[in-house]
Amino acid sequence: MTRRRPAQVRGGLAARRPAAFTVVDGLDAAAQLDVRALERSRLTPGAVAKALESWRQQVRLPRRYAADTAYHGCPCCDGGYGRAELEIALHALPRRSARQLRALVEPVDRAFLARTLPDPHTPDYRPWWERRC
Repeated sequence: MTRRRPAQVRGGLAARRPAAFTVVDGLDAAAQLDVRALERSRLTPGAVAKALESWRQQVRLPRRYAADTAYHGCPCCDGGYGRAELEIALHALPRRSARQLRALVEPVDRAFLARTLPDPHTPDYRPWWERRC
């Protein structure tokens, strides 16, 4: 029996496409790899970049909407979902990568804090971004 060439063996297999991933602007290559590994294991591909953009968009909303959507949710602007995903990533990434991601998230957090006030009626077990109005 003759040996088949590798190209002949692979020819019958379905072509695999590489998994799509999204680049988070502002992170170096090592941090991008850590983010991709996290997305493969605990999140979905592109979740961190999508969450960061969602959080930025929410903070850009007029003040009366910025805090309301964080707690009550809004189907068009994703509510506080973006910040919750970022919190998962910040705690799950290695220190160096988390530090770089935190440097991107903190200015947005500061803008959110500057535009909102503490809500005394929100339970203490809710995340800090949901306890603002």
